[in-house]
Amino acid sequence: MNAGMYHYLLLFGVYSFYGWLIESVYRSVTQRRPINAGFLFGPFVPIYGFGAIFIIVLEQAFDQWNILLKLFMYGLVLSAIEYIVAVLIETIFTLKLWDYSKNWFNIQGRVCLLFSGFWAILALVFVYVIHPYTSGLVFSFDDGYVRAASAVLLVYIGIDFTFSVATMAAFRTKIAYLYSEYFNLSNVEIENIIDSFRRIRRAFPNLNTYIDRKINVEIKSRVNTFLKSIQDKVIMNLKGRKPLEKEFYETIGDIYRHGEFMKLKRYYHHNSSIYAHVRDVAYFSYRISKYLGLDYRSAARGALLHDFFLYDWRNHDAPDLPRKKYHGIEHPKIALKNAEKYFSLNEIERDIIVKHMWPLTLMPPRYKESFIVTFADKYLSSKEFFDEFKKHAVKKRPRRPRLKRRTRTVKHPS
Repeated sequence: MNAGMYHYLLLFGVYSFYGWLIESVYRSVTQRRPINAGFLFGPFVPIYGFGAIFIIVLEQAFDQWNILLKLFMYGLVLSAIEYIVAVLIETIFTLKLWDYSKNWFNIQGRVCLLFSGFWAILALVFVYVIHPYTSGLVFSFDDGYVRAASAVLLVYIGIDFTFSVATMAAFRTKIAYLYSEYFNLSNVEIENIIDSFRRIRRAFPNLNTYIDRKINVEIKSRVNTFLKSIQDKVIMNLKGRKPLEKEFYETIGDIYRHGEFMKLKRYYHHNSSIYAHVRDVAYFSYRISKYLGLDYRSAARGALLHDFFLYDWRNHDAPDLPRKKYHGIEHPKIALKNAEKYFSLNEIERDIIVKHMWPLTLMPPRYKESFIVTFADKYLSSKEFFDEFKKHAVKKRPRRPRLKRRTRTVKHPS
């Protein structure tokens, strides 16, 4: 290998490092926290290094081209590299590390026009600004130093790549295990499995979609099949019964009459107070759980506290409250914190409160009672919403004017 090749190996490492800086800054800004971006554990994103070397080689062929043609070719070449890498990762790991499906003019979610344009502009900046300065610096180094640095770099990236591939394979295996053994694992074990891949999930947020599809969607399908099989029987069993059963109110009495809990009367859900909404969800969950022979006491109490967040979720001007788009994610945690402050809770009740917004939450509920409360909450919320919609629709419906009946006069011949 001649001396020039060692210089290009070192440039490959430097440009991979530049790529890591770009990706890390982008991820950190969009996620609002420091992110170590990229497939590798270390500060290198090799796809940028390969892209840079390709552009260096092609620039010799494009040297006399118009700048607009150069932009087009840079975007085309770099998008082709991105597409090929995406296909390789999907083939080897059955995972999509990035997905542009929501962007306009994308090809199978692997590349899109927006980022192709970004790559083209970045390549232009690279050719005229970054590469001349960096290559001048690297080629000024002593050949011995460049060879040693290149060798260390290759060994490091090789080791890092091996560990990163093993980590990605372990991620798939663990998620499959989590799905199959979900109901046999403790909350701590589940959290430990998810947290063990925190870096890679932050570097590639699309992996959270994979977890959602692998665990949430499949479990949701099983739960929905189960709930549909009992839904009609339960609703028929509830018809004509008053929601004022002695046992139900004995079960929830200490919460229902508590001063802090009664503050929920001030806040509205859809067309009723949150106080009334949680009572109805609690009663519905209580009846279903009792019908199925489950822990109806925990189901009723957890359901009663599932919206115990104590603020007007429609008023988003208050600085200390979740913003509109975060209410659905944040309010279960706030409700749990409030509930633990005023009442003694068991594990089922905690799980009901913090996961009642599933599948909006990443991890599904752990107990059958939690699934029942989730179902009851969505069923009654939808019913409240459509009842209110129908009420307004009837009010706004224009009244048809009554048509005067025409009487036909028949002329008699004289």
